[in-house]
Amino acid sequence: MSSGRPWRSRRPYQPGPTRPLWRSLIDLAVFLAALVLVLAALRMMGVTEVQGSRAQVIDGDSLTLKDQEIRLNGIDAPEYTESCKDAGGRDYPCGKQAANALRGLVRGRAVTCQTGEADRYGRAVSVCWAGEVELNREMVRLGWATAYLRHSHDYIGEEKEARATKRGIWQGTFEEPEAYRARNRSTESRPE
Repeated sequence: MSSGRPWRSRRPYQPGPTRPLWRSLIDLAVFLAALVLVLAALRMMGVTEVQGSRAQVIDGDSLTLKDQEIRLNGIDAPEYTESCKDAGGRDYPCGKQAANALRGLVRGRAVTCQTGEADRYGRAVSVCWAGEVELNREMVRLGWATAYLRHSHDYIGEEKEARATKRGIWQGTFEEPEAYRARNRSTESRPE
């Protein structure tokens, strides 16, 4: 009942020679150099992180952090001067309420933004967090911003939820912020 192969006894494991310390140090130096190069490349491509404890809200999708103006990526909130209609057809200052909603999210929290590019106005286009809360996503979920599909499809589910539950601007009717800007371009001082 032989399998045709000669029987070999197993030898106990014997560790090989230990790696010299100098080789481990060289490996560490190469790893750190590669990490520095990757971080430099990300900076050159515009991917940076901005952190600060005091964010100043401009409107429902823009803020200033450490003297850098930031546009929240993938969302579009009513302009600060924009009015909407509530469920009863009455005008209300939805642009101011959107800004107040963002103010409430950042109040008392450290804000961190991951920036990928700059828009034509020089603002950093970013995904931002106040603590653990992603501001872009939360503004859409609360109904104070729409998913800006021209730039991202990340917040479609949150918009559907806000629309279905009639939160924020979905409680009545509103003009799409982009259409409002186009219609008022000559009188508006704030960019998109």
